Amino acid sequence: MNLVDILLNADTNVILAEKTEEYEVKRLSEILGERFVLTLKAIPAKRYSEIQTTAINVNNKRKSVDLYKMQMLTLNEGIKEPNLADPNLMKKFGATTPFDMYEKLFLAGEITDIANKISALSGYNEEEKQQNIEEIKN
Repeated sequence: MNLVDILLNADTNVILAEKTEEYEVKRLSEILGERFVLTLKAIPAKRYSEIQTTAINVNNKRKSVDLYKMQMLTLNEGIKEPNLADPNLMKKFGATTPFDMYEKLFLAGEITDIANKISALSGYNEEEKQQNIEEIKN
């Protein structure tokens, strides 16, 4: 049987299902006395590419990647639950944007870890991600 036949016989619901994963922020679990678990989701290819493009800065014909912006956009798209952009939640924490909320809740290393988990769910490993950043710079 060839690959086309295999795909024709496959359960499309299984293949097309949104890929999710739970991620516990242990520091917040300890502080809150309750598990602080995020449900992360894969970011579709087109949107992931848009995030990468949005994070490119061009100054005097020189390109650089705003890693902070890329990570914040990745969190924004890849955190499925809880809704950290909930207006009541943001008001309680004094956040004006979801990015502010992420900064208030998470430490720098946690932001990087969460963004890396979302990237992995989206089909990227860390080496591929770095290669893409280098390609964007060039």
